[in-house]
Amino acid sequence: MRPIIPWICSLLTVLSCPVWSQNHVPRDPEILKLAELETSQVLASLKELTRHDSGTGQAQGMLKVVEWIEQFGQQLGAQTERIQPSANVVGPNIALKFKGQGKRNILMIAHMDTVYPAGTAAARAFRLEGSRAIAPGIADDKGGIALFMHAMKLLKQRDFKDFGQITLLFTSDEERGSLGSRDLIRRRAQEHDVVLSGEPTAVEEAIVLGTSGVAGLSVRMSSSGFGVSQESRPIEELADMMLRTREVSAQVPETRMNWTIAKAEDTRRIDRMPKPDMTATFRVQGRASHAGVNPHLGVNALTEAADLIRRVGSNVSPIPGLAWHWRYWHGGVVTNIIPNESTLVMELSTGSQVDRSEIVKAITSAAEKTWLNGSKVQIDFKEGPFQSTGSAPTVFASADMRVPDELAYERLATRTRELLNAKKFTTDSVQIQSGLGFPAYNANAEGRQLAELARTIYADMGGRLILWPRTYGGTDAAWAAQSGKPVVESLGLPGGNYHSSDEEFVLIDRIPKRLALVTELIRSISLR
Repeated sequence: MRPIIPWICSLLTVLSCPVWSQNHVPRDPEILKLAELETSQVLASLKELTRHDSGTGQAQGMLKVVEWIEQFGQQLGAQTERIQPSANVVGPNIALKFKGQGKRNILMIAHMDTVYPAGTAAARAFRLEGSRAIAPGIADDKGGIALFMHAMKLLKQRDFKDFGQITLLFTSDEERGSLGSRDLIRRRAQEHDVVLSGEPTAVEEAIVLGTSGVAGLSVRMSSSGFGVSQESRPIEELADMMLRTREVSAQVPETRMNWTIAKAEDTRRIDRMPKPDMTATFRVQGRASHAGVNPHLGVNALTEAADLIRRVGSNVSPIPGLAWHWRYWHGGVVTNIIPNESTLVMELSTGSQVDRSEIVKAITSAAEKTWLNGSKVQIDFKEGPFQSTGSAPTVFASADMRVPDELAYERLATRTRELLNAKKFTTDSVQIQSGLGFPAYNANAEGRQLAELARTIYADMGGRLILWPRTYGGTDAAWAAQSGKPVVESLGLPGGNYHSSDEEFVLIDRIPKRLALVTELIRSISLR
């Protein structure tokens, strides 16, 4: 009998779970019509949601978004609940609860936080341009919030109550790993039968069956090691580290690694050279993009700056009598954006015997020969030393890593450490830290069935969905899936330029069918 036992257990598991792909539920022919009429209201909601800066940690703007969601939810008859995040995260999470008369409980998740710095909402206000609605955070993920709320409005208009409970959970820190909301997401997912995630989809619409784990790596050189010898060059060492690890992800399949932040100032080396009498400031311009999903659409200003350090050093080193060092380097805003700007400062001691025109020519020539297509470098030469920022000497950089699983992360982290430890200069006291903050999400069998159901519903409305095996984004679907419940990812609006210095957008003409898709999916899950 023993060989039969595993088969019986598997059969019982299948029988105990809903078979979402069977028992076709007819569409409500009024839903798509109502969704088309609702499009202007969805756009109005997107305008309001993107009017406020709600970057992770921006308390005032986050509160405005929460207040607007509360008012909208209460108008629909929802019970609203503010939930304080853990880990000292700024900005409340908010849940909207709708009670029905059926059995199925559905959790719908999206996040209110964006990656943009304060002032972006005013500087790049919501606008319509052709087929696009444009604003910071409009796709990732305020489009998901608007879509879910207006789907509940459509269900209310149709007097649909055949669900047990629908909970809309909007969180405040997804862009920084959901440290303050991950436990809440797992707990609420456990209390429901199905989880729908409102992350955006691309112009080619897809249901994502897997996401990447998101890891971080940082390098820090302690100030005690600076200037120990003439050969100690911490900023040059950091630049060399970035260059020699640039292709590391090609050595570990299905991974990505991009340097996204650098903060460095070295004052010690001036003690080993004559007083600087000339300063060269370099401003490197790149293009921002999502570091996980589409880094190839960006131009990494830190990578260009790292190679600029190498190029300039190579050009000025042969000039006799010239002493120089790299004093300052700064670039990047947050860990998951390809940085679009970087600033470098070089101090030089030219002395009376050095031809300054030769120095300017050597530096300018190196700067003009940019390494990355699309990057630009501007130089400003000034008399005298650099005006210190007053900061303590420090050299720090961090990188964004994307991996399909923990084993791939270990391989990527190990290989990266090997390359980082291959020092070019004698700089000591290098500290390397890394860790996997966001797990990968992989749809379970029920989740795949629901993805197929969504594709069928969309096709019936004349739309097309593909099932995408994996994206390099990290999302709260990973935390929800840890509950064991099925998750359907990327039900938000089609768009692009997430986390970008280009204009983030959603496609206006796709709103009606996407709104109808979410509404019909809720109906179909509830009635099975």
